[in-house]
Amino acid sequence: MRLGKRGWPKIVKIGYKKSRKGRGLHPSGLEEIIVRRPADLEKINAKTQIAKIGHTVGERNRNAIMERAQALELRVANPGLKKPEAAPTEELIVKEPEQTKTEEAASTGEKSE
Repeated sequence: MRLGKRGWPKIVKIGYKKSRKGRGLHPSGLEEIIVRRPADLEKINAKTQIAKIGHTVGERNRNAIMERAQALELRVANPGLKKPEAAPTEELIVKEPEQTKTEEAASTGEKSE
């Protein structure tokens, strides 16, 4: 049996590991620190660590964490999606009904034939 045949992935072996220094780090090379409230940001070193907002954090706390992180100039790995702003509603153009020939004639005093 040959490895790497069509339809089958290669078998994972020892050589697939990362270097020891890089294991458990964010792809940017910084250590991830899970944050659940804005006060947790005070413990983060901006040069070696990156904040990651916990998955159970609600929108109000997430916004507070983001504001505090910007004030402290910290990076956040998962800032979350911003809500799209409501598109401006188009003003409805109300068209007045056009006058018919008989109404025009009546308004000008002419007789219709």
